[in-house]
Amino acid sequence: MGHLRRAPSGNWRAAYRTPEGKERTRTFKTKREARAFLAQVEGDKSRGLYVDPAGAQLRFGELADRWWAAREVELTTAAASRSRLDTHVPPMWGDWPIGRIEHLDVQAWVARLSRRLAPETVASCHGLLSAILATAVRSRKLGTNPCDGVRLPPRRRTAEAGVTITLEQLLRQVLPALPRRHRALVATAAGAGLRWGECVGLRRRNVDLLRRELQVVEVAVEVAGRVSCKRYPKSKASRRTVPLPDFLIEALAEHLAGFPAELDELVFRNERGGPLLRANFRQRVWLPALARSGLVERPKFHDLRHCYATWLVSEGVPVNVVQAVMGHEQASTTLNRYTHVPADTHARVRAALNVPAACSPPAGVRAAGDDR
Repeated sequence: MGHLRRAPSGNWRAAYRTPEGKERTRTFKTKREARAFLAQVEGDKSRGLYVDPAGAQLRFGELADRWWAAREVELTTAAASRSRLDTHVPPMWGDWPIGRIEHLDVQAWVARLSRRLAPETVASCHGLLSAILATAVRSRKLGTNPCDGVRLPPRRRTAEAGVTITLEQLLRQVLPALPRRHRALVATAAGAGLRWGECVGLRRRNVDLLRRELQVVEVAVEVAGRVSCKRYPKSKASRRTVPLPDFLIEALAEHLAGFPAELDELVFRNERGGPLLRANFRQRVWLPALARSGLVERPKFHDLRHCYATWLVSEGVPVNVVQAVMGHEQASTTLNRYTHVPADTHARVRAALNVPAACSPPAGVRAAGDDR
């Protein structure tokens, strides 16, 4: 409990302890004001609503540094977050006392960012600010998070969100246009739905051509041009066994015959035997191959994973099965993000509605209402 004492100046000093046990004092002109303040403090403490007035004076930049030092995240996430944090968040809020940051200030900041950055980037910057201030709420330095309820720019899928090609285009145009060393890599992304890091991190021991399957148990992580292997995939669902179609078995068998790998070695390597770098592969292999392929619409490498899901769903494979082989936690992710309208959708619709000859009215039979 708090207590009151008279100061030499005649004012009244209210002394109390925070929920963490730290002693605090505040001075008032009258005993009534001091007693009311102590009653409010004790009530807030009992209800879990206490906020340390001194904590609100903490500079945001200092809080952000402490927050960053306490984080444990993946290397790729840390690199992206650090870049956005350094570029967009402390430059705006670093010198602000956290108690001065209000909801309208954050909303105005988001509006300014939205005029020059993509919606996804704005949402990421807002998320970083919100996460940092949330720690201040949890440590009772703030009563509420001023980021709560801020309206973010809508994320709209653009026409360039993804390109879906047919399986025939993959086999007849894309794979033949690739150098021999890299055909099986592309076939694995399209024929097993693997992400780039899962492809690059695939080891020989995890490919079983006799059982016609591969296992995703680790991934390659690239940060600032350096590749390291992570002994677990993106999520629990991402650790999975994927069945292999015939064309992929043939591609992998040819690749392993031409570029043998020991059980612990990576299946897909560069000419020097090291791990593949994504930017180098895109510029030196993927884009030139697409130019040679004759495709009008040219997919990104990750679009092959979208193609995989679209092909399976279009062929009637149940969504829960597609979800499992793609390593998604939720089936909604499979449907909303990784399936697109097939390239031959018009032909499929026509074929579905074409009336067989046996269903056509016999010659000489008039349709109902035909009074001619």
